[in-house]
Amino acid sequence: MNLTELEKHAAQIREDLKVPKHQEVYARAVEAGYLVAAADGAVSDEERQVMLRAIELLSEGAVIEWELETLVDECATRREEAGAEARVQAVGRELQELGGGEAGLLFAAFVAQASGGIEKEESGVLHAIGKAAGVAKAKVTALLKRVGAATE
Repeated sequence: MNLTELEKHAAQIREDLKVPKHQEVYARAVEAGYLVAAADGAVSDEERQVMLRAIELLSEGAVIEWELETLVDECATRREEAGAEARVQAVGRELQELGGGEAGLLFAAFVAQASGGIEKEESGVLHAIGKAAGVAKAKVTALLKRVGAATE
């Protein structure tokens, strides 16, 4: 699903993302999306710009535009300092504690898919976050299918 498709479906997607503590869930979901997009080792400038636009579309006011750059920079810093695997586990646990595991993974999957598609390695990261969040593998696979990502 590219940005044009995402724009067409953004209102419905936002409905699915309505959860308690949505600000905290969005912040963790943004980091999950970043971790998925960075699974190949880096997030290109183009991926970053598409990711920022996707976050803006999906959050519609939950994340203020000028905060987006800072939010993504903080995700990159935490990944660099703690390591990708440690952040994958932490983000999953935090999403579970917030009661936003599925919503956060859906948000992350849409962001990652819009920023260049989700390949096998990236799918693996999303599954790892899901596992840490207590979301069943079948549910994560269903979320990947929903965003139009290859599941195997």
